[in-house]
Amino acid sequence: MKKYELYDVTRYFHNVRKKDGSLNPILGEDELALTSILSYLLEDTNFVIKAYSGTGKTVIMDAIFGLLPDEFYHTMEHLSETAVWYEMDKINRARFVAIPEAQKLPEPVMEVVKTWGDGRAAQRKRTDVTIKDTVTQTLNAKYVFMCVAVENTKGASYFDAELERRCMIMHTNPTVKQTERVIKHKLMDAALPKSFLTSMTNEEIEGLRKHFVEQICNRDDDDALELKNPCAPFLFEAIPSVFPVSRSKVQYLLNLINAVARFYPDEMLTVTKDDKRYGLVTPKHNWLGLRIYLNSFVSECLHMPSHGTDILKLFPDTRLDKFGFADGDTVRMTSNEIRKAAKAAGLPFTKVDPILGALVMTGFLEMDEDKGKRFYYKSPLITEPVAKINWSDLIGETEKFMAKNWPTVAVEYIDRFCGDIEIVDPFTGDNTRLGARAKRATEVESTDYPKIFKSKRDSEIKTYKAFLLEAEGDYNEEENESIRIHFEEG
Repeated sequence: MKKYELYDVTRYFHNVRKKDGSLNPILGEDELALTSILSYLLEDTNFVIKAYSGTGKTVIMDAIFGLLPDEFYHTMEHLSETAVWYEMDKINRARFVAIPEAQKLPEPVMEVVKTWGDGRAAQRKRTDVTIKDTVTQTLNAKYVFMCVAVENTKGASYFDAELERRCMIMHTNPTVKQTERVIKHKLMDAALPKSFLTSMTNEEIEGLRKHFVEQICNRDDDDALELKNPCAPFLFEAIPSVFPVSRSKVQYLLNLINAVARFYPDEMLTVTKDDKRYGLVTPKHNWLGLRIYLNSFVSECLHMPSHGTDILKLFPDTRLDKFGFADGDTVRMTSNEIRKAAKAAGLPFTKVDPILGALVMTGFLEMDEDKGKRFYYKSPLITEPVAKINWSDLIGETEKFMAKNWPTVAVEYIDRFCGDIEIVDPFTGDNTRLGARAKRATEVESTDYPKIFKSKRDSEIKTYKAFLLEAEGDYNEEENESIRIHFEEG
């Protein structure tokens, strides 16, 4: 029986077919696609994609539900206030609920969704004229997958903070590069047979579908495993604790790691303790979870405004002078210049002032005024976050934790999961190893920077002195010396 890797799920998204057999692949959205399908289907996390119309959010939704039998889910369109109750039986029979245009739902229906978000059934009383009495209708609690068009201000007022805190939220990529990627595929699709453009067979897709259904059924089993993550206490360095919102958001990160473990059911160690069956999550599952979701998780914790990341990319990094202030070469832009740069980058919005205000408020941008004009520049105090986890240290601490807290299975867990473990990268399909000198989960293999560096960001540091202070990778003495020579020769 074929063993499926997360990279096979990425391949599936690149080979999605519509029901008529035509290709409708999802390109350039690997992190979003993997996070959403794992968190939603395998860990019962309410999930929301917020994006501008036409950027592919419903395409991702359709691809995810395309892996499920029809009887597993129910689609809620923009219904009247009472129509949702007429579909009560269909909704109650479904395992999952899809809401393609959540911003169009009437407010009473959104209140039902909020109630579900708390894990509670929604109820209403109505008069039944046939028995001349009041009856109670119940919509059982459901896990929802919603798409929200952010330009719809009416829908935004319904989709408020109260609902957002109950959901895991991510955004699609609206940039020119992404648009070009989609257009190029469609042009090739018009020029070549499907067989030239696909890299996954129908049999493989059907096998992946069966794999997901099997893991969902395992989750629903009365004797389902309760997952415990012995590595969790040592993930602290990846959590942006400066913002209180991380207290609730961290659960989404842990859920995603659990979902990865559920995808690989044969790789968990099962143990019974106090008459309860537990599945122990491994370092490999933690590495994969951080690889897939960490950057988006940190952006959410930092209250990054919608498309704030896209705006920040328009600014070069700000350097500090010897006094700790932004130096004279810092690029400062007016809102009009930012708007033009955003347009040139293909960002599908023109109202940048609210986003700039939010970025200033959260400390990502700073602002100066000169002759009545406001100039914005990237804050030198906040850099884009990456994991600072040393994986060899994490594995060592996990071994100690297991010996102390799970002594009956510690030896087996350490032997199986804490050695030199091979991992298939979920985005590239490349093999990497988790163990001593393990790569950071956020590092993306690329050929456009010298291989003496461990990440692209390290390669972009300007001086050796700055490298010693700012490098995100772990370098030994020999590697440091090679990098010193690199800077001297450069």
